[in-house]
Amino acid sequence: MFFFFHLLVGVATGLFLSEVLKSRRWFLPVAVGSILPDLIDKPLGHIIFAETIGYGRIIGHSLIFLVIILILAFFQWKYRGSIICFGLGIGVLLHLVLDSMWEIPNTFYFPLYGPFPIGDYNSYFYSSFWRELASPQEWLAFVLLIAISILILGEWFAGSRTPLSFIRQIRWPCMTAIGMGTIGIGIFVLVRLDSIGSSLFYPIVSGGDPFICALALIWCGFVFLLLPLLHLSRGEDNP
Repeated sequence: MFFFFHLLVGVATGLFLSEVLKSRRWFLPVAVGSILPDLIDKPLGHIIFAETIGYGRIIGHSLIFLVIILILAFFQWKYRGSIICFGLGIGVLLHLVLDSMWEIPNTFYFPLYGPFPIGDYNSYFYSSFWRELASPQEWLAFVLLIAISILILGEWFAGSRTPLSFIRQIRWPCMTAIGMGTIGIGIFVLVRLDSIGSSLFYPIVSGGDPFICALALIWCGFVFLLLPLLHLSRGEDNP
């Protein structure tokens, strides 16, 4: 999957945990964790070790990296009561699942299957980078992230006299519409999975496994629909 799609799933999951566990402490660690493997591996594999590795999925995309984070999370929670590393671990797990890393055993199970795969530095910057930049999947994720960010910021500024204060009245209807649309795309992809390659929606799921992408879209849509329902049930305001 691509960068902003990873972040979208991380943001949705962070919002879900923040609402269900009633603590916004979960949001930022989960969101950051969802892109952490790329933040580590892209510079390492494509810049620092470009001539020797030239590959953007190395240690940050491995199972051992996730295990280390979870071990740190246990001790951090036990001795400091912090959930930061647990949130990072959840985000990293989401990233590994979205990338179907089990299909790249040399990386996922490192070091059991030998060294990391060797890639091509030029191929990344002249092919993969521009393919990601031009991907409809990335643009969809980017637009959704902007919309969600504005709507959530509207809640933070609720009651103030800033230009964003009007968002308080429209955020939950907008979140509901975004959720329904996102779920609809995901369900359509699942129904047309056998022929998705010839579908108009294929570019939206072409950044990875279409099945996993469809499930991720449905999950994000579910969260975006759940938020207005939770606030309505708590009687905090009208959606």
